[in-house]
Amino acid sequence: MTVSTLLFSPCLHAEKSSNITVPVEKQDATKSNKTKKQTTKNIKILKQKTESSSTENITVTGSMLHDPNVSSMSPITTISRSDMARRGFSNVTDALQALSSNGAGSLTNAFSGNGAFAGGASAPSLRGLSSDSTLVLVDGQRLSYYPLSDDGQRNFVDTNWIPSSLMESTEVLEDGAATRYGADAVAGVINYKTRQQIKGFEGNAEGGLSQRGDAGHQKLYATYGWGDLKRDGYNIYVNSEYQQDDALYNRQLGYPYKTGDLTGIGGENGNTNVLTSAGNINNFGATPITVVAPSNGSTGVSGPWQILNQSKNCGTYGPVLNGYITGTPTGSVSQTCSQNATGDYAQISPSLRRISASAHGVFQVSPRSQLTTMFTYSQALSEYSGTPSAVRVQSQSRAINTLSTSLPVYLPDGTLNPNNPFASNNQTAQVTGLFSDIPYQTSQLSENFRGSARYNGTAASHWGSDWNYDINFVGMNTTLEQTIRGVPTIQGIMNAIQNGTYNFVDSSKNTDAVRNSIAPKNVMNARTQEYSGEMSVSKGLFKLPGGMVDLAIGGNIRYESLYDPSANPYDKNDPAAQYTGKINPFYAMGSRWVKSGFFELGLPFHKMLSGNIAGRYDDYSEGFSHYTPKAGLLFKPVEQFALRGTFSRGFRVPSFAETGGSNVGYTTFRPQNAAWLNQHLNADGSVNSYARSYSIGSNTAGNPNLKPEIATNFTGGALIKPTNWLNFSFDYYYIKKSNYIAANPVSTTDVAEAYLAGQTLPAGVSVTPDIPDTQNPNAPPRPALINLGYINTNKVETDGVDFAVSANHRLPGVLHDVRWISTGRATYVHRFNLTMPDGQVQRYAGTIGPYGAVSASGTPRWRANWSNTFIYKNLSLTPTVYYTSGYKAVAEDQTGPGSRKDCSSFNAIQQSFTPSQCHVKSFWDVDLTVNYRINEHWNIYANVYNLLGFKAPYDFATYGSYLYNSAWSQKGIVLRSFHFGVNARF
Repeated sequence: MTVSTLLFSPCLHAEKSSNITVPVEKQDATKSNKTKKQTTKNIKILKQKTESSSTENITVTGSMLHDPNVSSMSPITTISRSDMARRGFSNVTDALQALSSNGAGSLTNAFSGNGAFAGGASAPSLRGLSSDSTLVLVDGQRLSYYPLSDDGQRNFVDTNWIPSSLMESTEVLEDGAATRYGADAVAGVINYKTRQQIKGFEGNAEGGLSQRGDAGHQKLYATYGWGDLKRDGYNIYVNSEYQQDDALYNRQLGYPYKTGDLTGIGGENGNTNVLTSAGNINNFGATPITVVAPSNGSTGVSGPWQILNQSKNCGTYGPVLNGYITGTPTGSVSQTCSQNATGDYAQISPSLRRISASAHGVFQVSPRSQLTTMFTYSQALSEYSGTPSAVRVQSQSRAINTLSTSLPVYLPDGTLNPNNPFASNNQTAQVTGLFSDIPYQTSQLSENFRGSARYNGTAASHWGSDWNYDINFVGMNTTLEQTIRGVPTIQGIMNAIQNGTYNFVDSSKNTDAVRNSIAPKNVMNARTQEYSGEMSVSKGLFKLPGGMVDLAIGGNIRYESLYDPSANPYDKNDPAAQYTGKINPFYAMGSRWVKSGFFELGLPFHKMLSGNIAGRYDDYSEGFSHYTPKAGLLFKPVEQFALRGTFSRGFRVPSFAETGGSNVGYTTFRPQNAAWLNQHLNADGSVNSYARSYSIGSNTAGNPNLKPEIATNFTGGALIKPTNWLNFSFDYYYIKKSNYIAANPVSTTDVAEAYLAGQTLPAGVSVTPDIPDTQNPNAPPRPALINLGYINTNKVETDGVDFAVSANHRLPGVLHDVRWISTGRATYVHRFNLTMPDGQVQRYAGTIGPYGAVSASGTPRWRANWSNTFIYKNLSLTPTVYYTSGYKAVAEDQTGPGSRKDCSSFNAIQQSFTPSQCHVKSFWDVDLTVNYRINEHWNIYANVYNLLGFKAPYDFATYGSYLYNSAWSQKGIVLRSFHFGVNARF
């Protein structure tokens, strides 16, 4: 990874236009064994390169100017193909997730296995401002959004579909760029640059496993190209890529991640149905072994629970538990079975398959112009599973449930009900258990269709410099087919209980037709579209002491749309038709046209001082319009030192979900009200599972009156080059977003606790109660949904510092034949604050906040990486160190401003049965890549991830994963894994 500034040397090392991962070493000027013939040849090559560079267009991400002498005044990180290979990145998604500037709110693929809104997708979050403030491009062109919004709110581009083998480099502009690209480019821009031409055949095969033999990985790609652009005037290549990453389940891991029993780490036994030494059964809940009890005519029971199928007892779930269960008659002895649901059902990461096919062509239309076309089809299939549905559940809307639906005495045909052992006594029965023969599975298949064309070139001019022009068009459609199996409708469960169609005694005898009648397959089809046409022209106007004054102007018109219907709509005329709460009712729809005009002016005042001024006006068909300016300055008094800085404004328009959609998001809440807790106890006086930590919903509705977010960006830094092989950079960044759009930022904990205490709720906020506690059905219920709306809050601010170092040199002495390439980068987050409408400030830096907006990934203050490559002849060795600092497991968006100062608020977001540990430790990771170039055609390599076997630190507050934070320490769960591969080029 190179910190590219275009200030000192244009690159630190040369690379072949191939997939061979050993960089070509620079020739030492001191070598004296060159022959005269070779020297002459080199001079000719150098002359050719010099001549060709006179007409070469150099484009810097974030700029329209094509002057080869232009310098970026914004910090840019460039990840080349060789960088990716040296560091063992299998795809561009992995490379982006490793960026030190990638912060809170990044979407990892592991989130899919834990119920993420945007399952099957991945996206970065530069500066921690969430995925909707990072603009992702390919060759400077926009892409369509993923059809499912992040947290049901934010539009973003899924990076999983992008074919890595076609990328020449990835440029990460870590500065606002709304003046160049419009909305969304608030925190930065990620621009994937495709390879201009490929000649001959290139191929790759890669496979790998973890040290346990799981987490399988396979990757293949093949590319073939025809023609030489310089010789033949064209180059065409086709490419296909395949990657499969196997699912990983909690049961495949070691303790404590494979069980709910946390007594071994200082917690409690959280498995379902635990027999205490006093003879009581705690954590009473549903398991695959169905139990029944005489019904009291409502939601409770009048007798003890007993196993329905006495001949099978608990089967593989161990011995029958006999003990007292709260809610049954005093002194009665119930029967049930224990289950480790975490080990049986929980999933670490989904199965993820990526397939793509691309065709690329570049044609030299004239000596000064080129036509480039590209078409890509890709798909990403994500599959994950979870706990089967219980018999006693409620609908997503909480409008109806099955708690009072009992097994009848007689079936509709007049016969006694065989599922009801009390039918002969004319007694209805309550039944509880899991539909274990109806497994819960979700698959999300996204398909992407993208076509683009670009015609660009130069035209001679008799004044100033030549004209540069660029005309391009891109069209992209992304479709998503989400298929959910194993989730019942309320009516389906009622029919199964009341009509006797489902065999509760022996579920293996049920037919697929019966199972499908209870849980019909749920298929939702969504689509997004992006069509964009742009034209720009630039030229040098006149000279100043520092060089040519360049002006660029351009215009863009684009259309974007989103169609994302609810997969679980609510019909007030038929509430039982709704599915249970496992299917989120998120929906959003809309379309808009955007017209834009923009300019950029490069001002080289002096050889030591240059400036840049840019502006853009955007007009939205929804009624929004905005002008965004940007100015930059570069001061370079000597070759070894430079100062740079930028100031800009930016904006983000409300997403379709924020203005007209609806979603329900879930976070963790643990009740604290003592009076309420005392009404929800086990027989031994401990708090029962109903009153422990659970997922509380935030039901957020769109607001058509939202205003756009307005951003203010500032960057300022220094670049130091003490030698010709060593670079340092230090950059400060500051971003403020006014009118920040968020769900009403009331404290979830405060609202829920106020509801439990019977207090008045904040204006505009209401609560939907949960189903009753089955063990204490007459006790007041817990809150299920907090009903909110999106609003423009006051502002969100973040600032910090980036540090970077790059080196490329031969080692001294006897190691002179070893070339050393080193790149390092670190980001420190000084501040990340949300100011509420009433002026109160929530502070997140160094905590797990913002909790609700970023899947409880948190805001670690430090992230860093350092890679060192050692090349000896055909062998290269690259160790890379990654570091993420620890943080407090407290979050002021959940527990209120000021609560971060100590750990007293940790209990409010603590996961059930976990020990009290407020501080999450830092995480280290060391990866190693070994590469050997056999000859000019063949190359082999091996990647070892988490070489030293560092374990993920415990995080007992996050809800995005179980006991650890997948945003920062996923490799610490997988532990060591090994990938082996071979590259071929002919």
